[in-house]
Amino acid sequence: VDVTKLRLGMRHSAALSGDGRLFMFGSGNWGILGQGNEQNVSHDAPVVVQRFEQLGLKVVDVAVGDYHTVALTEDGNVWTWGYGGKKGMFNWMYSQEIGALGHGNKDAHYMPTKVAWFEERGIKIKSIAAGLYHCVAIDEENQMYSWGRGLYGVLGNGNNAYQLLPQKVETIEGVK
Repeated sequence: VDVTKLRLGMRHSAALSGDGRLFMFGSGNWGILGQGNEQNVSHDAPVVVQRFEQLGLKVVDVAVGDYHTVALTEDGNVWTWGYGGKKGMFNWMYSQEIGALGHGNKDAHYMPTKVAWFEERGIKIKSIAAGLYHCVAIDEENQMYSWGRGLYGVLGNGNNAYQLLPQKVETIEGVK
């Protein structure tokens, strides 16, 4: 396999081949390896993410967060999977209060799931990135979108609130 991109995370890693196949390895807690479940999914060697091959899609980029993975397919769509967030009012671990999947809820996804928000608006993405608990995407018009846990202002939206769906990051006055 000709690996063209390699992304390393704290718990899992990803390798992307020149022909658009995505391989994952590491700890599979919360479905971050995209294999469809949590049971016995830790892999010491790279395993292909079948979902994209089943759909006939080529992956052009991938990023890994702490408990989630985000991929960009050649058609400009964003896909995420992994931890969705702690449901309910009480969060026993502050750092896990919100995931970064962008699907509008806090459900975990164990297989790659398209972030429909972009497609519903006709937005094609050209670049992605992942932080520990958030994601950022840039579209073909060079507009930036962010979602996930917003602590310390990491989403660039002027506050510390979390976002369950992507939100356009507005230009700061005086900055071009």
